[in-house]
Amino acid sequence: MLRRFYFDVDNGREIIRDDEGVEAADLEQALTDARGVIGEMADDLGTTDLNNPWTLVVRDEMGLTVAHVPIGLFSSAHRMPRRG
Repeated sequence: MLRRFYFDVDNGREIIRDDEGVEAADLEQALTDARGVIGEMADDLGTTDLNNPWTLVVRDEMGLTVAHVPIGLFSSAHRMPRRG
């Protein structure tokens, strides 16, 4: 059975809420499926501000927070190059 997960971003001063969410079997699949979009978001948000780092806040369909993930982990600067 699929569950809905929402990906908000928060830097302690500003929150950008995800009102659409994604459907996935579990949290791991949701993060895997969203990794590309989150990576683009990480690059756009400028994750180098150490005073106010962005965090991905994952909520489930009940609105409960199920994970906090530093957005910088998804930025292109932290991604491993793919082997061809």
